[in-house]
Amino acid sequence: AARRTGTITPEQHKGGREMTGAIHPVDQVLPPRKMIALALQHVAVSYVGSVAVPLIIASAMGFSQRDTILLISTTFFCSGLATLVQTVGFWRFGVRLPIMNGVAFGSVTALIAIGTMPGVGIAGICGAVMLGGVFIMLIAPLAGRLQRFFPPVVTGCIITAIGVQLLPVAYQWAGGGHGNADFGDPAYLGVAMLVLVVILAMNRLGSPLMRNLSVLVGMAVGGIAAWALGMGSLDAVENAPWIIVPTPFQFGVPTFALLPFLTIAIVMLVQTVESIGLFISIGDMLERDISSEDVADGVRANGLASAVAGMFAGFPFIAHMENVGLVILSGVRSRWVVALCGLMLCVVAFFPKFGALLAAVPAPALGGAAIAMFGIVTAAGIQALSKVDYAHNDYNILIVALTMGIALIPIMAPTLFGQLPEWTQSILHSSVVVACLVSVTLNLVLNGAGAAPDPDHHLPGPKRPAEA
Repeated sequence: AARRTGTITPEQHKGGREMTGAIHPVDQVLPPRKMIALALQHVAVSYVGSVAVPLIIASAMGFSQRDTILLISTTFFCSGLATLVQTVGFWRFGVRLPIMNGVAFGSVTALIAIGTMPGVGIAGICGAVMLGGVFIMLIAPLAGRLQRFFPPVVTGCIITAIGVQLLPVAYQWAGGGHGNADFGDPAYLGVAMLVLVVILAMNRLGSPLMRNLSVLVGMAVGGIAAWALGMGSLDAVENAPWIIVPTPFQFGVPTFALLPFLTIAIVMLVQTVESIGLFISIGDMLERDISSEDVADGVRANGLASAVAGMFAGFPFIAHMENVGLVILSGVRSRWVVALCGLMLCVVAFFPKFGALLAAVPAPALGGAAIAMFGIVTAAGIQALSKVDYAHNDYNILIVALTMGIALIPIMAPTLFGQLPEWTQSILHSSVVVACLVSVTLNLVLNGAGAAPDPDHHLPGPKRPAEA
């Protein structure tokens, strides 16, 4: 009951080891000082990676500097609200896992296409996202019924694809950032290596708290070293206003039209497939049973967050995969830590200077931390796949082989699908979406659909074919 309502018992407030036997680590409430420090670590990881999306949209729409800052602030305010809904939950909204909700980067191309349509602009983007969010809420019950198509062999492929898709981003940061004329400079690589060494040292020699905070400590040490070497700039901090107030309809009254809605609806449908895989996969990683009802609640929360974000000139929201790696690396599974991170993002949105300071962390320092986090996600996927039964089911090795072989195409040969129809690009640009679609299809064809969905229990995987 506490899980469904988002409430907690007095015993859950005590923190410490005695709690772990009574409640699941996902529902554990840590001591305040530890929870604040861990939440700040999530803020640092999520903030830097998410600034890119509103910057790209603002540039494409020809926004002024003031409007760009306002768009960034509203994006993070909405991200904080979305995270609170997803982690704390209320009624039938929220999967109640330690999932940070952020801007869906895969929607950038569609949003620019909508915004640059004649007579549409930012008001049309807002209207399309609002309608798209309502549409996703309406189809959430159907999404919940799809859980039966995600047995361990499928979720293991998805987790691995998540990590592998993120690693190239980490490499870009470690080399100095995309477009840097000195990309790969030994100084950049040295800073990234320093961060990794600090993270390893904290995990090997540090106290339990320092091990939990190893990523934040590594980024801080690497950031200081990078600034000492002349990397990065604090100009954005100086130019940012002290206070800004995100408010609904600040870019005008939303407008609604069929073509923008259909465009964003297709993108959000693809993201919903990805979200279903993420919810179930993350639940498996955290050893938390996820029912079909939980999946529907998570999808419904994504829709609500997107509908509300549309009023603020925000964008569609899905799980922030960077923070998934941080949850695994820190070893802290508590959804309340991530919920506090969401609350902090709402507050940070009002103080752009603080956000600009986080965004000013030099790319190599962030890259070193990202290599560790995204590598951990990849390792978690490999670990999940190692538990799949290959001895009694020859189909499983075929499912893994073909899924990973096809899912890596967007990363290793991104132009291979370039001549396919335009409408396929929103699907084929993402390794995670490709892994979802290919693994689910192969498993359905080779292993069958599995048991019928049960709203109250974790669903078993498909029945294995008899040995030859």
